[in-house]
Amino acid sequence: MPFRVLTWNIHGFLGQDGRFDPQRVFRIVADLQPDIAAFQEVIGPDAGVDGFGLLREAMPGAESIEANVNRRIQGIYGQVLLSRFQVRSGTKVDLSVAGREPRRAIDAELETPGAPTRVIATHLGLAGAERRYQVGILRGLVEAGPDRDTVLLGDINDWRGGGLAERRLAPLLGRGTRYRTFPAACPVFPLDRIWVRPAGRVVAAGVVRAAGLASDHLPLVVDIEPAPVRAPAGRRTPPRHGPSP
Repeated sequence: MPFRVLTWNIHGFLGQDGRFDPQRVFRIVADLQPDIAAFQEVIGPDAGVDGFGLLREAMPGAESIEANVNRRIQGIYGQVLLSRFQVRSGTKVDLSVAGREPRRAIDAELETPGAPTRVIATHLGLAGAERRYQVGILRGLVEAGPDRDTVLLGDINDWRGGGLAERRLAPLLGRGTRYRTFPAACPVFPLDRIWVRPAGRVVAAGVVRAAGLASDHLPLVVDIEPAPVRAPAGRRTPPRHGPSP
């Protein structure tokens, strides 16, 4: 069966109706049942709630990698990658540009069905020059593993579907999603993106419009067919049984 990948900038649990409502985000994530999820703008206890812990509870049994920064106003703040699959390895890559808000990428290898998948989760900056630098680093990470199944996702902050990130990453990963995710109340810009390699295993993708009040971004979901299981030499792989995608 396909596994589900989610990326969502949750805006510190502040909804479009002005309500600070962590439980609303919790319920949406629990209902979506992602297997892999990247969240941005997650707040920590200094802001009134342990956002990282709450998101872990929404995905029972998931392992997590957090990439946090300290902000003088809000305290702990950052992003997290959650996976129901075993995390084989995980590193944090600094994408920060002097004079701009600190940025990170999480680079992990997950034990997904069929074959491991490399997942790179990030939240890029607002300025064009800043993003050029950050996309260059991401491209270098992808180029270092040209034959690996890869998912790159997050809040890319690129206002155009065919903008810089797409031009630099598509030659390596294929065309990414181009669903409009921001602003959530009336989405115009595809700020949140997911690239999947190989692209042919994507069986469904879309935004979750029912979550429009919970954040200023809509959640973006992609369902991916697992890699075919490779049988040892001289043995045949038995047919798989189960529900169709």
